[in-house]
Amino acid sequence: MTNDPAARRHLSKQSDCDLTRGEYAALARVHRDTVKRWARQGIGPRPRKIGPRLVRYSRTEVLAYLRDGESQEPA
Repeated sequence: MTNDPAARRHLSKQSDCDLTRGEYAALARVHRDTVKRWARQGIGPRPRKIGPRLVRYSRTEVLAYLRDGESQEPA
């Protein structure tokens, strides 16, 4: 592990939203571009920007969305 404060901040943020776009796509059995399009259209769990190009999804929200689908009321 590193002593770099920026790296520690990144790791602490990642623990809250720990799925990459690719991991979300694999769970949903769709292409990564589909997940990206869903995010732009406001479909499914809201992505969290960790950096300029780094996006993560909450594992809990993704699993709940995949289980309940569109019938889930927005929070």
